[in-house]
Amino acid sequence: MSFQIINGKKVGCRRNGTRVDYGHECLLHHNGTNYPCRMVNISLSGALVSAQDFPFANARLGDTCALLLCTDPTLGIGEYTSRITRLGPSIIALYFLSIDF
Repeated sequence: MSFQIINGKKVGCRRNGTRVDYGHECLLHHNGTNYPCRMVNISLSGALVSAQDFPFANARLGDTCALLLCTDPTLGIGEYTSRITRLGPSIIALYFLSIDF
């Protein structure tokens, strides 16, 4: 089992499936704003996205956000409520908390 530090606490991180590369345009909804992003890969438990215009200075590990599997939020196609588990230069790792169809 691997571990991550979230809000100063050591938390176990266990994947529930193999990650699949999936270059798809999508939206990341964080703090009331939608940011365009590109999915790098996805698994049953989470996803890795690349977001060039995301305000990384305003995000923290453990923040709740939503990954929308489309570029038009009015379509309501596949919204994954998520927790941010890793932040890197233009990369955000997400753990899925729930999926709305």
